[in-house]
Amino acid sequence: MTELWRLGVDDASQALADGSLSSVELVQSSIERIAATDPHVHAWAFVDADAALAQARRSDARRRAGNSRGPMDGIPVGVKDVIDVAGMPTRGGSESLADAGPAERDAVAVARLRDAGGVLLGKAHTYEFAFGQGQPPTLNPRDPARYAGGSSIGSGVAVAVGDAPAMLGTDTGGSIRNPASVNGIVGLKSSAGLVSTEGAITISRTMDAIGPLTASALGCALVLDAIADPAARDRAFGGSVADSALRPPVGPLRIGVDRALWSLWGVGEPVRTAIDESLARLADTGAEIVELDLSFLDAALTAGLVVSLSESVPEHRSRLRAAAVEYLPGTRVMIATGALIDPADVRLALRVRHALRRRIERALSDADLTAIAAPTLPAGAPLLATMASELTDAGDDESLGSALRMLSAANLTGLPGLGIPSGEPDGRPAGMHLLGRMFGDAELIAVARRLESISPWRARVPLDPVISRAPDARE
Repeated sequence: MTELWRLGVDDASQALADGSLSSVELVQSSIERIAATDPHVHAWAFVDADAALAQARRSDARRRAGNSRGPMDGIPVGVKDVIDVAGMPTRGGSESLADAGPAERDAVAVARLRDAGGVLLGKAHTYEFAFGQGQPPTLNPRDPARYAGGSSIGSGVAVAVGDAPAMLGTDTGGSIRNPASVNGIVGLKSSAGLVSTEGAITISRTMDAIGPLTASALGCALVLDAIADPAARDRAFGGSVADSALRPPVGPLRIGVDRALWSLWGVGEPVRTAIDESLARLADTGAEIVELDLSFLDAALTAGLVVSLSESVPEHRSRLRAAAVEYLPGTRVMIATGALIDPADVRLALRVRHALRRRIERALSDADLTAIAAPTLPAGAPLLATMASELTDAGDDESLGSALRMLSAANLTGLPGLGIPSGEPDGRPAGMHLLGRMFGDAELIAVARRLESISPWRARVPLDPVISRAPDARE
């Protein structure tokens, strides 16, 4: 029998619905998988197995009584440790919150997930306050000497190794889609306005998003259905993201690319080849690949940094006054940089935001595109010892700046961005990024499902079987 921890959200949901699986069995499988894998990858900052099993028992009781709350009822999910979960501490990867007690209430997205019957397993490690500075304890499950992803690092690794079929992350400039690419899973930065960030420690009110990391494309839609604002979801998708993603397409699938821009972004040849192969597979299904000029996307990084860093200041002002010495120097420098940005420059960056969104939407409309495709990251996971962490360093394919340069447009404009697996060149996962129209999240997930159907993503799970001792990047 297939180990239960291998099930994605959609398969697990179906098994729960048809009675072939109980939530207690599924959650117990996740708890056992965490116990087996976490000594090797350190994805989890906090796990409450007893509370999770109690939630699972309540879910099973609801099903027996005919009161299931829907597809997510009984599904185990973990949460990035900048998002509040009632009864669990929110420490944000920072020594300044090392003694934080349990949160008194759920973040809005978590409350909606709980209302949908989701089982809250625990909290996943993150870079300090999601700024990308320092190094969390989480390790890349394929090679502990290599980068394991952006600030939703623990969430990405937990899904990759099978600890949970879904995790929640946050994304300011790619921090959901980045670890999705590095770990060979699916990650969605949803359309602005779909998912509330209330109850999360944010960097930028304009650019931050809460979204799912999952093992499957449809699983991503099911989680989004649970955490989205119901009114916004109903208006955008006629009631359900998943149902919308499953509907037959109205017209031909057309995907835009700008390979010259990939060169400007420093995309390495192995990743370029992997993306081209995925696009060719989609073309074999009848999709049209359209080459066009998208060079205007390169304006997103600078404007995005101006907006996000300036907006980080009010979030952290009082906390810095109380515990500045307990912040990492790199994080303090980033917030201080935000405080020094001239308000006129912020206003200009916000004008760039609106202009860029119009340009993207016009490009999608004029060429009748469903999505714009590009590599998610310019290379596979770089070595930690040589990776550049400066946000503006975009000189090679192994810098954090290069990653942000490719992904910031979705955050700055509020448009949806979906990262999906696209092979493992040189043994390191590569990702394809899809950028779509506002509230085109379901369309992007439908494209991902088409590729997933002809190029399955879960053929190999890291730490399967679990190795006999914990790897250490310092060895």
